[in-house]
Amino acid sequence: MLETITLVTFGVMLATGIVCGFPLLAGLIAGWLLFFDYGLIRGYDMRELARMSARGISDVQSVLLLFVLIGALTASWRAAGTIPFITCWSVRALGPSVVVPASFLLCCMMSLLTGSSFASAATTGVICMAIASSMGANLPLVGGAVMSGCFLGDQCSPMSSSASLVAGITGTDLLRNVSRMMGTGIVPFVCCLCLYATTGALLSGGSAAGSETALGVVQALRSFDLHPIVLAPVAVTFVLCLLRVDVRLTMVSSLLVAVAVCIGVQGMSLTQVLETFLYGYHAADPSISYLVDGGGVSSMAELSAIVAVASTYAGLFEGTGLLDGLEGMVTSLARRTTPFVGVLATSALTTAIACDQVVAIMLVRQLCDKCEGASSALALDMESSVALIPALIPWSTSCVGIIAFTGMPSTAVCCTFLPMLVPLWSLGISLWQRSHPAFVDGPAARAMGLTEEDDLRRLAL
Repeated sequence: MLETITLVTFGVMLATGIVCGFPLLAGLIAGWLLFFDYGLIRGYDMRELARMSARGISDVQSVLLLFVLIGALTASWRAAGTIPFITCWSVRALGPSVVVPASFLLCCMMSLLTGSSFASAATTGVICMAIASSMGANLPLVGGAVMSGCFLGDQCSPMSSSASLVAGITGTDLLRNVSRMMGTGIVPFVCCLCLYATTGALLSGGSAAGSETALGVVQALRSFDLHPIVLAPVAVTFVLCLLRVDVRLTMVSSLLVAVAVCIGVQGMSLTQVLETFLYGYHAADPSISYLVDGGGVSSMAELSAIVAVASTYAGLFEGTGLLDGLEGMVTSLARRTTPFVGVLATSALTTAIACDQVVAIMLVRQLCDKCEGASSALALDMESSVALIPALIPWSTSCVGIIAFTGMPSTAVCCTFLPMLVPLWSLGISLWQRSHPAFVDGPAARAMGLTEEDDLRRLAL
């Protein structure tokens, strides 16, 4: 009974704080105090509870380091002209008849490069919405395409902080997770692209104003030296990822190349580069600040704090047994259906209650630990569910933030097809595999990246 009261209190407290506009971090700290008090009531002493909390933080130390690298890297790509170059040349391809699928593809590309739905939306997403608005295009549909494209990176980019978090807390290899996710995600991606191409063509319209807007963007970004050499940091990242080099070494290598481009091409001093790493890039021309500003280690500070506080929950939940009852219910559901059903249901519930992707990921890891028999299988399930579902929850911090700074209508959530199709496709695979146990041994499953670790027969469902 006490466990139920504690969890309900936490959910109400967190939701109330978000509705009232209180910082999420403050709500999480209050939640930590609540769970700490639960431990005291259950007879644990303060030192023991502090050790439980610290154990949770130690599990995500590598993820926190990645956040630092990602912050510096995304800032360096802005300062080096890498992101402006891609943005500048990409907007040339937009037209009334292709604005919806093009917006999806452009945001996919940017999110894969940056690994951040926010960064993608704040750059390419803003441009796509501005051009679509000037063309008189269907804004909810374009907004859904932008949201879908921006979340692709959260799911399967080696630069993604959420993908790094999933890999860190499940003890799996990030690049292998990305490779497997791309294999299982190719079908919903193609279906999503076809949906946007078809609906975009049927609902196309507008005028030449879109071309004028694109021209204005191109002219504004001419303040950067847009020589193709500015793509070198991206090229290094792609090559090292293909060679399966450790993600930290890949990021550091790309960062060093970006430093050389910042100094040698954009004419920045070393001091300016270091300041950019710490505080993010800020354009001297205010007219393009909304296109290129952002990044920096400081921009990751709040996210790092959120992850650190949320990680203490895992230690407290495990040490005090607070979630043992709920974890048992989730495991039972997974055994009666499939592991992915348990993960998907838990992902939807935790995201709706916690209102934040990072918190939901931490909770899903804790509650679904026994659903799958292998960490890599659980990581794949999480990437196909909790990494994407925040895009479909209108009150989640991810969804609210992207809607706010792109100016898309809130109804765009109804047109966000990719975060709908990926879980549905994965659900279909899991149900098919349950009724056809040998499926995982076939060439189709192997082509999708499934291995013996995903074999449901080992779980005796």
